[in-house]
Amino acid sequence: MRVRDFSRPTTLNADRLFGQVAQKLAVAIISGTVKAGELLPNEDALRSEISVSRTAYREAVKVLTAKGLVESRPKSGTRVAPRDSWNLLDPDVLSWHFEADPNEKFIRDLFELRRFVEPSAARLAALRRTPADLARMEAAFRGMVDNPPYADITIRSDLAFHVAVFTAAQNSTLQCLASVVVATIQWSLLLKSANDRDYFVASLTDHERVLEAIAQRDGDLAAARMTTLVIDSLNTTLAFLAPPAGLQPVKSA
Repeated sequence: MRVRDFSRPTTLNADRLFGQVAQKLAVAIISGTVKAGELLPNEDALRSEISVSRTAYREAVKVLTAKGLVESRPKSGTRVAPRDSWNLLDPDVLSWHFEADPNEKFIRDLFELRRFVEPSAARLAALRRTPADLARMEAAFRGMVDNPPYADITIRSDLAFHVAVFTAAQNSTLQCLASVVVATIQWSLLLKSANDRDYFVASLTDHERVLEAIAQRDGDLAAARMTTLVIDSLNTTLAFLAPPAGLQPVKSA
């Protein structure tokens, strides 16, 4: 996996020691190195890999507990919680999944969520958008067009486009899912190679078609085009996770 300088979708400060400890423990949990029901490695066990203090360790455990990854019980210590207790939609938990080298099933699950949510957001955006909303989408799209493929500023413009669609939908509950969608998009873009211009150009076309439908206030068309955008994004993301011969691309309905 190619590393970028672009900031990861996380709420924790990577410069703080407890954030580093939380990440180290979370990746071990999510990757299966430490399995559900097992005791969480203590600070002594971590010192061979990372500098850790007792205070930082305790703060990290609090973070993991709040996100459902670990649980503490009297006389049994702090243990890894079962996966169905994890807050999978938390931006940090999503980030840690990608740090742990996400599998195809997890990627497909996230894009399936996008396929449920984003077309609905696009439909509402087409019906409810204001001139200011449309201007934000157009500016974000222009940022994608005017900058090199997969450059940091291009990625930020891509994310801004999708945020603008959610904002234009004017639905506060739907807006709560925007951070999950943004994190998924950000990580899928981080997987891709700056040399793959064909994928990038196809993505620009998908975004432009969504923008046109929203500008025309055609809700059904905006939803259909956003569905195509999500499916195309999933297929290109999978292409960077597995050899082409092993792929099972998703088809539009």
